Amino acid sequence: MTSRYIITQIASGILIPILMAFLEESIVTMVPWLITMFSVVIADLAAGLWKSYKLRIPIRTSRAFRETMGKSVVYFAFVLMACFINSAANSDFNWAKWLTLFIILLEIGSMVSNFLKPQGINLSMNAFIKAILTHSALPFSCANVDDLIEKEDLESIRKEEMEKIKTEESWKERKSSES
Repeated sequence: MTSRYIITQIASGILIPILMAFLEESIVTMVPWLITMFSVVIADLAAGLWKSYKLRIPIRTSRAFRETMGKSVVYFAFVLMACFINSAANSDFNWAKWLTLFIILLEIGSMVSNFLKPQGINLSMNAFIKAILTHSALPFSCANVDDLIEKEDLESIRKEEMEKIKTEESWKERKSSES
């Protein structure tokens, strides 16, 4: 036996139990947050399908599930990263909880937008972010609430949504022809 083999075996024998304990702690921390996050993403999927149905937009389940799974993978990676940071830092500040709450807020904003679009109300997320960043304690004074809500007729909202679908389809066609 060479000394390199012996060193490798000793290092593996010491590091693997430590790594396994770290991963176990991270996974135990992560599971409830992943279940919560995934539930909110599925609720957003349902709200998006409801919006499409109400606006009489063709529902493409493959597109809807692809977007939902894409979101889920990205959110899963963020929660995994937060749990690893939490375990590595061994701090009382629960990174996974706060990151999951941020994701839930994003998804709630998306759901609210999906429920209001068939009513002819289009929320401007840019105006919302600007209101939060430029005002101190209360971003929703009576003067700037009108900037957040754009009242539109259903036909213009429907045309916007159809245009998004057409743009995405033409982009995919260009990508497939380049391949």
